[in-house]
Formats: sequence, structure tokens, C-alpha cells
Amino acid sequence: MPNLRERGREDRSLTYTDWRRTIGEGTYCQDIDQVEYRIIDGEIVPVLMLELTRYDYDTEPTEGYFTAILERFDKSQRKAATKFATLLGVDCIIVLFKHDLAKFWIFNLTTNQGWYGLDKKGYKDWLVKCRKKK
Repeated sequence: MPNLRERGREDRSLTYTDWRRTIGEGTYCQDIDQVEYRIIDGEIVPVLMLELTRYDYDTEPTEGYFTAILERFDKSQRKAATKFATLLGVDCIIVLFKHDLAKFWIFNLTTNQGWYGLDKKGYKDWLVKCRKKK
């Protein structure tokens, strides 16, 4: 078995995920990156569903880059991602993050609003403030 670990971390589901995508025959699966939740009165309460994508360049992304992300989601992921978020009672957010975590851009896929740029502290503060929509 090859050593897939880098700095003690690995994507342990990659082999399964690649194989699972070959099944077809009317079966589908969606990789959801994260579900943000809070514990309120001892209960788990979902607040956001996040789809993460990394930006590997030192320059600011262009408008075309943001458009390409949305086009990729529109091809296959948007319908499933927003449906699952609705079932959880939360919004689905795309988070584009710079490789060094210096900058984050968020787009609300559920309400079709964004791209909002935040620095690391701003993104952390935004996450902490997130609460379930009433």
C-alpha cells in the first residue's frame, strides 16, 4: 500500500470516492465539504452547509474566476447542494479560500448572493456570528 500521508494527513476517502463515481446506473452521491453547527440547549443545530474551494495564486481572483466556479456548480452540484441545505434548514455557502488562508470569498448559493471578500479575522468573525435562520 502506498504511503499517502503528507504531514500526517491524507484524504482517506479518495479511493472510495473515485470508485463510487464510476457506478452510475441512476445512482448519485454528493460530497458535502462541511456542515457548520452549534449546540444550543444541548441540541445540535445546523447553521450552514459549506462547499470549499481553494485558490492557489497570490493575485486576486478575477471576475472570470468567480464566474467559472459558479458555472461548475451550475453543471451538477447546485441543485443537490441547495436541496440538502434546504433539508437541513440552512443556506449553502461556497467558500473560496486563498491557499495561505489570508483571504476568503463567500457566495451564498441558496440566495444567489456574493462574492464577499473577507480577511482571516473577518471570516472567523462571520463564522462565529452565524446562526440558524429563523
